[in-house]
Amino acid sequence: ITLKLDYDPFIAGIRFSSELLGAHIERRSEPIWKAIPLGIKRSWETLVLFKKEVFSWISGDSNPEFSGPIGIAQITGEVASAGIVPLIAFTALLSLNLAILNILPIPALDGGRLLFIAIEVIRGGKRIKPEREALVHMVGFMMLILLIIIISYNDILRIIQGDSLLR
Repeated sequence: ITLKLDYDPFIAGIRFSSELLGAHIERRSEPIWKAIPLGIKRSWETLVLFKKEVFSWISGDSNPEFSGPIGIAQITGEVASAGIVPLIAFTALLSLNLAILNILPIPALDGGRLLFIAIEVIRGGKRIKPEREALVHMVGFMMLILLIIIISYNDILRIIQGDSLLR
C-alpha cells in the first residue's frame, strides 16, 4: 500500500488516502523564478482550503478531526514511509496550519496577545491591567493543556484500536 496526497484547491480540505494500485509520486524541479511564485500560490491555496474547512465545521457540513502531538507523530511516521517528498509536503502543511492556529485570538497564544493589543488601541491607548491580562492568559493556557490531554487520550485510543488518520 502506498500513500498519495490528494490536493485539490476546489475541494474543502486536504486528505490523505491509501490506494492499492496506481499511486505515483511525481518529482519535478522548477527554476527559482518559478518555484517561489508557485510556493506562494500553493500556500495561498492551502489557506483557502483551511478557511473553507473551518466554515464547513461551523455550518455543520463536516465534523472536525483533531490530532494532538501523539497523533501528529503517528501520521508523520506514516507519511514518512511514503518518501521524502510527501514528508516535506506534509511538514509544510503542518507548519502552515500551526501558524494559522497560533494567530487565532486564543488566550496564551500569540493571537491572544494581539487581541489585547487591539483592545488597547480601541480604548485609546488605555491598557488592561497586567494582572487581569495574565489571569486571562493563565486560564487560556490551562484550557489548552486540558484540550491537549483530551485529544492525546483520543489519539492513544485510536492507536490501540489500530486505526489511522490516513484511512
